[in-house]
Amino acid sequence: MIRLHGSAMSGNAHKVRIALALLGLDWHDEPTDAAARQSEAFRALNPMAQIPVYVEGDFVLRDSQAILAYLAARHRPGDWDGRTPEERGAIMMWLSHAANEIFNGPALLRAERLFDWSIDHDRAVVVAERILPVVEAHLAGGRDWLVGDRLTIADITASPYLALAPDGGIDLDHWPRIRDWTRRIAALPGFPSMPGWSAPALAAEATA
Repeated sequence: MIRLHGSAMSGNAHKVRIALALLGLDWHDEPTDAAARQSEAFRALNPMAQIPVYVEGDFVLRDSQAILAYLAARHRPGDWDGRTPEERGAIMMWLSHAANEIFNGPALLRAERLFDWSIDHDRAVVVAERILPVVEAHLAGGRDWLVGDRLTIADITASPYLALAPDGGIDLDHWPRIRDWTRRIAALPGFPSMPGWSAPALAAEATA
Protein backbone atom coordinates (compact mmCIF):
# COMPACT_ATOMS: atom_id res chain seq x y z
CA MET A 1 0.00 0.00 0.00
CA ILE A 2 1.20 3.48 -0.88
CA ARG A 3 1.32 5.87 2.08
CA LEU A 4 1.33 9.61 1.59
CA HIS A 5 2.39 11.82 4.47
CA GLY A 6 0.83 15.24 4.10
CA SER A 7 -1.99 17.49 5.20
CA ALA A 8 -5.42 18.26 3.76
CA MET A 9 -4.51 21.92 3.17
CA SER A 10 -1.12 21.35 1.56
CA GLY A 11 -1.05 22.14 -2.13
CA ASN A 12 2.21 20.24 -2.48
CA ALA A 13 0.69 17.11 -0.98
CA HIS A 14 -2.36 17.59 -3.19
CA LYS A 15 -0.21 17.46 -6.31
CA VAL A 16 0.61 13.88 -5.40
CA ARG A 17 -3.02 13.06 -4.58
CA ILE A 18 -4.07 14.30 -8.01
CA ALA A 19 -1.50 12.09 -9.72
CA LEU A 20 -2.40 9.03 -7.65
CA ALA A 21 -6.13 9.54 -8.24
CA LEU A 22 -5.80 10.08 -11.99
CA LEU A 23 -3.57 7.01 -12.21
CA GLY A 24 -6.22 4.96 -10.40
CA LEU A 25 -3.80 3.97 -7.64
CA ASP A 26 -4.86 3.20 -4.08
CA TRP A 27 -3.11 5.03 -1.28
CA HIS A 28 -3.47 5.79 2.39
CA ASP A 29 -3.22 9.37 3.63
CA GLU A 30 -1.02 9.76 6.69
CA PRO A 31 -2.06 13.10 8.24
CA THR A 32 1.16 14.81 9.27
CA ASP A 33 0.96 18.13 11.08
CA ALA A 34 3.80 20.48 11.99
CA ALA A 35 4.42 18.77 15.33
CA ALA A 36 4.54 15.32 13.75
CA ARG A 37 7.15 16.52 11.27
CA GLN A 38 9.57 17.12 14.12
CA SER A 39 9.31 13.55 15.40
CA GLU A 40 12.23 11.19 15.12
CA ALA A 41 10.12 8.75 13.11
CA PHE A 42 9.19 11.34 10.50
CA ARG A 43 12.68 12.78 10.27
CA ALA A 44 13.90 9.27 9.49
CA LEU A 45 11.69 9.48 6.40
CA ASN A 46 12.53 13.07 5.58
CA PRO A 47 15.37 14.84 7.40
CA MET A 48 14.07 18.10 5.92
CA ALA A 49 10.91 17.69 8.07
CA GLN A 50 8.70 18.67 5.11
CA ILE A 51 5.66 17.20 3.41
CA PRO A 52 4.78 15.41 1.25
CA VAL A 53 6.61 12.13 1.72
CA TYR A 54 5.75 9.15 -0.48
CA VAL A 55 6.26 5.65 0.91
CA GLU A 56 5.80 2.51 -1.20
CA GLY A 57 7.13 -0.54 0.57
CA ASP A 58 10.77 0.19 1.30
CA PHE A 59 10.90 3.02 -1.21
CA VAL A 60 10.72 6.53 0.29
CA LEU A 61 10.70 9.73 -1.72
CA ARG A 62 10.32 13.35 -0.62
CA ASP A 63 9.50 16.54 -2.56
CA SER A 64 6.33 16.80 -4.61
CA GLN A 65 8.13 17.48 -7.90
CA ALA A 66 10.36 14.42 -7.44
CA ILE A 67 7.37 12.26 -6.54
CA LEU A 68 5.48 13.37 -9.66
CA ALA A 69 8.52 12.61 -11.82
CA TYR A 70 8.72 9.14 -10.30
CA LEU A 71 5.01 8.41 -10.76
CA ALA A 72 5.11 9.59 -14.37
CA ALA A 73 8.18 7.49 -15.21
CA ARG A 74 6.73 4.43 -13.52
CA HIS A 75 3.10 4.58 -14.66
CA ARG A 76 2.79 6.98 -17.64
CA PRO A 77 6.23 7.21 -19.24
CA GLY A 78 6.29 9.57 -22.17
CA ASP A 79 2.66 10.52 -21.75
CA TRP A 80 3.09 12.44 -18.49
CA ASP A 81 6.82 13.27 -18.54
CA GLY A 82 7.36 14.11 -22.20
CA ARG A 83 7.47 12.33 -25.54
CA THR A 84 10.31 14.36 -27.00
CA PRO A 85 13.39 16.12 -25.62
CA GLU A 86 11.58 19.40 -26.19
CA GLU A 87 8.55 18.30 -24.16
CA ARG A 88 10.73 16.89 -21.39
CA GLY A 89 12.65 20.16 -21.16
CA ALA A 90 9.43 22.20 -21.06
CA ILE A 91 7.97 19.96 -18.34
CA MET A 92 11.11 20.39 -16.24
CA MET A 93 10.80 24.15 -16.68
CA TRP A 94 7.28 24.08 -15.18
CA LEU A 95 8.41 21.86 -12.32
CA SER A 96 11.01 24.51 -11.58
CA HIS A 97 8.43 27.32 -11.77
CA ALA A 98 6.19 25.41 -9.36
CA ALA A 99 8.97 25.03 -6.80
CA ASN A 100 10.18 28.60 -7.17
CA GLU A 101 7.96 31.40 -8.47
CA ILE A 102 4.56 29.78 -7.87
CA PHE A 103 5.51 28.72 -4.36
CA ASN A 104 7.32 31.93 -3.44
CA GLY A 105 4.48 34.07 -4.79
CA PRO A 106 0.89 32.76 -4.71
CA ALA A 107 1.56 29.90 -2.28
CA LEU A 108 3.28 32.10 0.31
CA LEU A 109 0.53 34.74 0.10
CA ARG A 110 -1.98 31.97 0.84
CA ALA A 111 0.10 30.65 3.73
CA GLU A 112 0.31 34.14 5.20
CA ARG A 113 -3.47 34.53 5.21
CA LEU A 114 -4.53 31.02 6.15
CA PHE A 115 -1.73 29.87 8.43
CA ASP A 116 -0.30 33.15 9.73
CA TRP A 117 3.11 32.47 8.22
CA SER A 118 5.60 35.28 8.61
CA ILE A 119 6.73 36.11 5.06
CA ASP A 120 8.21 38.99 3.11
CA HIS A 121 4.80 40.10 1.85
CA ASP A 122 6.04 42.68 -0.65
CA ARG A 123 8.48 40.24 -2.20
CA ALA A 124 5.77 37.55 -2.49
CA VAL A 125 3.52 40.06 -4.25
CA VAL A 126 6.30 40.95 -6.69
CA VAL A 127 6.97 37.27 -7.43
CA ALA A 128 3.25 36.56 -7.94
CA GLU A 129 2.93 39.55 -10.27
CA ARG A 130 5.87 38.20 -12.27
CA ILE A 131 4.67 34.61 -12.71
CA LEU A 132 0.93 35.09 -13.19
CA PRO A 133 1.24 36.97 -16.52
CA VAL A 134 3.70 34.35 -17.75
CA VAL A 135 1.26 31.49 -17.10
CA GLU A 136 -1.68 33.48 -18.47
CA ALA A 137 0.16 34.30 -21.69
CA HIS A 138 1.36 30.73 -22.09
CA LEU A 139 -2.22 29.47 -21.98
CA ALA A 140 -3.30 31.91 -24.69
CA GLY A 141 -4.23 30.87 -28.19
CA GLY A 142 -6.48 27.98 -27.29
CA ARG A 143 -3.83 26.05 -25.41
CA ASP A 144 -5.56 23.66 -22.97
CA TRP A 145 -2.45 22.31 -21.25
CA LEU A 146 0.97 23.66 -20.35
CA VAL A 147 2.95 21.21 -22.49
CA GLY A 148 1.72 19.37 -25.56
CA ASP A 149 -1.84 18.35 -26.27
CA ARG A 150 -2.60 16.54 -23.01
CA LEU A 151 -2.27 16.67 -19.26
CA THR A 152 1.29 16.16 -18.01
CA ILE A 153 2.99 16.51 -14.67
CA ALA A 154 3.63 20.12 -15.69
CA ASP A 155 -0.10 20.78 -15.17
CA ILE A 156 -0.27 18.71 -12.00
CA THR A 157 2.66 20.46 -10.36
CA ALA A 158 1.81 24.03 -11.36
CA SER A 159 -1.94 24.04 -10.81
CA PRO A 160 -2.71 23.60 -7.09
CA TYR A 161 -1.23 26.82 -5.73
CA LEU A 162 -2.61 28.75 -8.71
CA ALA A 163 -6.07 27.28 -8.20
CA LEU A 164 -5.77 28.20 -4.50
CA ALA A 165 -4.47 31.71 -5.23
CA PRO A 166 -7.77 33.34 -4.16
CA ASP A 167 -6.98 32.16 -0.61
CA GLY A 168 -4.04 34.55 -0.79
CA GLY A 169 -6.06 37.48 -2.10
CA ILE A 170 -5.48 36.94 -5.82
CA ASP A 171 -8.64 37.28 -7.93
CA LEU A 172 -8.48 34.67 -10.70
CA ASP A 173 -11.15 36.53 -12.64
CA HIS A 174 -8.26 38.83 -13.57
CA TRP A 175 -6.48 35.76 -14.94
CA PRO A 176 -9.26 33.98 -16.88
CA ARG A 177 -7.04 31.51 -18.73
CA ILE A 178 -5.46 30.34 -15.48
CA ARG A 179 -8.91 30.14 -13.88
CA ASP A 180 -10.31 28.07 -16.76
CA TRP A 181 -7.25 25.80 -16.86
CA THR A 182 -7.51 24.98 -13.15
CA ARG A 183 -11.23 24.30 -13.60
CA ARG A 184 -10.41 22.01 -16.53
CA ILE A 185 -8.08 20.00 -14.31
CA ALA A 186 -10.69 19.81 -11.54
CA ALA A 187 -13.21 18.48 -14.06
CA LEU A 188 -11.04 15.45 -14.94
CA PRO A 189 -12.66 12.14 -13.93
CA GLY A 190 -11.42 11.06 -10.52
CA PHE A 191 -10.06 14.47 -9.52
CA PRO A 192 -9.74 14.59 -5.71
CA SER A 193 -11.14 17.78 -4.20
CA MET A 194 -9.43 19.73 -1.43
CA PRO A 195 -10.52 22.76 0.61
CA GLY A 196 -10.49 25.68 -1.81
CA TRP A 197 -10.37 23.59 -4.98
CA SER A 198 -13.34 21.34 -5.70
CA ALA A 199 -14.44 19.26 -8.63
CA PRO A 200 -17.22 21.14 -10.48
CA ALA A 201 -20.04 18.88 -9.28
CA LEU A 202 -18.99 19.28 -5.66
CA ALA A 203 -18.62 23.03 -6.09
CA ALA A 204 -22.15 23.23 -7.51
CA GLU A 205 -23.54 21.21 -4.63
CA ALA A 206 -21.81 23.46 -2.09
CA THR A 207 -23.51 26.56 -3.52
CA ALA A 208 -26.94 24.97 -4.09
